[in-house]
Amino acid sequence: MTPSRRAETRAEQTGTDRPARPLAGNPPPRYPRLARRQGVEGRVLIRVAVGADGRVGATTLIESSGHRLLDDAALRAVARWRFAPAWQAGRAVAAQLTVPVIFRLESG
Repeated sequence: MTPSRRAETRAEQTGTDRPARPLAGNPPPRYPRLARRQGVEGRVLIRVAVGADGRVGATTLIESSGHRLLDDAALRAVARWRFAPAWQAGRAVAAQLTVPVIFRLESG
C-alpha cells in the first residue's frame, strides 16, 4: 500500500478531516528554455479544483509570475498532477487549494 493510500485509509477509519494535497512524485514543471536563457525566475500561484478521486478538475492562475512562459508551464504541469483528496466526516470530498510553483535558476 502506498503512503498516500495508507493516509487515506487512516482518515477513513478515524473520520479526521484534512485538506487536499499534492502527492509525492508529481513531476515539476519544465523550465521554459527561453525563460532560462533570459534568466527569468518567478513564483506562480495556481488554484486547483481537486475531485474526490484526487484528479484535477480545473486550474486557475491566481497570481502571475509576471512572465507568461512561466505561468503557462506551471499551469500545464499542475493540470497533470495527482492529489490526495480532501477528507470530511470520514469520506473523500472535492476541494480547492492554492499551489505555489517556484521557478528558480540554480547557479553552477
